[in-house]
Amino acid sequence: MHPHLYYELSSESLPVLSAADIASPKPPYIHFRRQYPEYILYYILDGEMYLSEDTTDYILKKNDFILLDPSRTHYGTRQMPACRFLYVHFRGNLTERTEPSAAKTFDTTSIAHACDCVPLPQDYKLPAVIVPKYGHVELQENIIFISQLKENLLDTFHGQIRYNRLQAACLFYEMLLTLAKDYCYQQEANVVSVRGKARLIIPELIRFLNQCYAQDISGELIQQHFNYHFDYLNRQFKKWTGQTIFQYLNMTRIARARQLLLTGYYTIEEVAAQTGFCDVYYFSKIFKKHTGMTPGKYSLLHQEP
Repeated sequence: MHPHLYYELSSESLPVLSAADIASPKPPYIHFRRQYPEYILYYILDGEMYLSEDTTDYILKKNDFILLDPSRTHYGTRQMPACRFLYVHFRGNLTERTEPSAAKTFDTTSIAHACDCVPLPQDYKLPAVIVPKYGHVELQENIIFISQLKENLLDTFHGQIRYNRLQAACLFYEMLLTLAKDYCYQQEANVVSVRGKARLIIPELIRFLNQCYAQDISGELIQQHFNYHFDYLNRQFKKWTGQTIFQYLNMTRIARARQLLLTGYYTIEEVAAQTGFCDVYYFSKIFKKHTGMTPGKYSLLHQEP
């Protein structure tokens, strides 16, 4: 059984890449033995890789990944058939954590509170990113996104234009973020009582609400879009987030409305229209329910004296 190890990646600095490419060793191939002075990410594109780090064996398959540590020795355990994988060598501000420490990062209510908005406290700091040492990317949209990032990362890293290495570091950080987000999804899916196809549908529904909140969204529209009865979706959604679909939608809309009001660029009527409320009076009612004050008072409260 693999030990539950994670890396805490600082959000205040970017990794520094020294090598990045796709490898496809001619089979039969056994990975050579080494202790490399930098971290290495392997992401399997096709085939299988048989690898050990110190005394822990790993079998890596398509869409699996592993972060190899510079303090440990890694080597192949047996001949592997055709295997195609992305490798990235990098330095970075990483701290190894065990499961109890890392588990504090995963909050099953985080989705319901993901729309916390400005103004942020002056001492606010972005949280560290928790990436598992070894894992599998489950969500199809993340697999597709990582594939796109891979192409952009390699094109940028091997280019000779000024700031390319910096841009490649940003793209690689985004890849690590995607691995972390996919793992968070898996953790949340494992602790909520949602099973079957709903495990994949509810995250899609959450993304739909986050992206399309400005539209006229009804239960019938959701039912048609996802091809499931609305009442079923609503029950599964509440199991996952602790909120009904329309409670979450209103929370998302009000969070966005707060952001728009703080800019000072729009009237209350315009903000209501941009956040999916066709009735400004209903918008004011829901806004006050969520914030404790009317949109007008909220705007005045955050204006310069």
